[in-house]
Amino acid sequence: MSLEAKDLRGNEPDELRSTARKLQEDLFKHRLKKTTSQLENTMLIRQTRRDIARVYTVLAERVRQIGSGAAPSTAKATAHATADDTSADAVKEPAKASAKATAKASAKETTKDTKKKPAAKKPAAKQLADKKES
Repeated sequence: MSLEAKDLRGNEPDELRSTARKLQEDLFKHRLKKTTSQLENTMLIRQTRRDIARVYTVLAERVRQIGSGAAPSTAKATAHATADDTSADAVKEPAKASAKATAKASAKETTKDTKKKPAAKKPAAKQLADKKES
């Protein structure tokens, strides 16, 4: 039942992601059954975890191949498309981060000015003493 890495290497990254998603769901189901004492073979949990690790390992290898350009022709086309997308995103991300930081800083300044601190409470002993005197 366990997956082998050599079989997974022939799959596309999208297929690997869907396989990983399915295995995650299976792992959840196995854990739920174990908790309710309905899982007869507890090795299924270990096998599923290892299968998930295998899928992610092959997926990481595939992504590295695409990034380095040493992939098959279909992967190269995908690599060029993703490289263009990531370069545009890389330019946008710092701008977003600085805008968020500026907005956050200005929000803190306005809240500092408008917030009023509550009056300090007296210790319980002093409150009792004040009540007795009244």
